[in-house]
Amino acid sequence: MTNGAQSYDGVIYKRNYVDQVIARVDFISPLSGIESSLPHKLSQAILTNFPIGEPRHAIAQELQIAPNQEVTAKKTSCTEWHFHGRNRDKTFVLLPGAVFLTRSKYETFELVRDEFVSLLNVFFEVFKEAQPSRMGLRYINKIQFPDGNPLEWAEYINPHMLALFEFPKDKATLSRIFHNLEFAFDDFSLRYQFGMHNPDFPAQIRKKLFTLDLDAYHQGPIEPAEIAISLNKYHECIQDFFEMSITNALRGKMNE
Repeated sequence: MTNGAQSYDGVIYKRNYVDQVIARVDFISPLSGIESSLPHKLSQAILTNFPIGEPRHAIAQELQIAPNQEVTAKKTSCTEWHFHGRNRDKTFVLLPGAVFLTRSKYETFELVRDEFVSLLNVFFEVFKEAQPSRMGLRYINKIQFPDGNPLEWAEYINPHMLALFEFPKDKATLSRIFHNLEFAFDDFSLRYQFGMHNPDFPAQIRKKLFTLDLDAYHQGPIEPAEIAISLNKYHECIQDFFEMSITNALRGKMNE
């Protein structure tokens, strides 16, 4: 937890506003040998919970700078390995430079962590040379109501986060209002973006939709054995900031 953070162990709401949760690990160097197939042990482990495979061919572009400062672009073809759950509400993706898991139907953090870590354990058995260079955990919450003034959020969102809503004289002309906060803790960082991104931009805001986008990450080498512990730490931080951002009225909505 962050300094002074309250523990929210055991807090599970009957419903949530998580639109997407993403757990991701990037590598120092691109993986080799995955252009046409994946190692059998890894593909079998993935297919157990992600049985719908959809490999995609992509073009990667790399900029190269010569000693004379001449810049050239090098294009190479690669395969992106996408695997979906039976209901397509979760996806595991393996790229030459990263692996990540996304879920649109969110139940608990433990399910996300355990599923991701179990696949990573098999991955690092197969690709012993892979060296993580970055890892992160991101929660995108979209709080939406079908009616009501789209710019009135004091009932549900911490009023300290809404100061800029009071700045414009003509609020009806707003088309986007979004904030970005960056935090540097001892061994990881947090990027917190929140506000009304407005899916109809650049049109004026019409939908009552508020986004809380929390991305905790570590930039730099990390040992595979530390990933699960780090995910726990990131989740505690994200949960702490989420709870600080909402009111009891919204908690009541999530427990209806």
